[in-house]
Amino acid sequence: MPNFSGNWKMKSSENFEELLKALGVNVMLRKIAVAAAAKPAVEIRQDGESFYIRTSTPVRTTEIRFRVGEEFEEQTVDGRPCKVCQGHPRALRAAGGVGE
Repeated sequence: MPNFSGNWKMKSSENFEELLKALGVNVMLRKIAVAAAAKPAVEIRQDGESFYIRTSTPVRTTEIRFRVGEEFEEQTVDGRPCKVCQGHPRALRAAGGVGE
């Protein structure tokens, strides 16, 4: 498995507001989230299939820890709890952008 450790910059983001709308996030929080997420600073630490990801924006900083293929608790943009299961780390390439 490739190692994704490092600091990352967003290359592009498409349909984020539509995703938030589908998740039921209200219009005010959607607008704030879209503006804040335009230039996040992302730090990834990886140990095999275990990941730590810290995403910092002017509005908030989130930290998640997970193991590929195992369900974990996270929060939506508006603070609702949800369960997530990350698939293969190639998905990070689609979401993350270009590493430094």
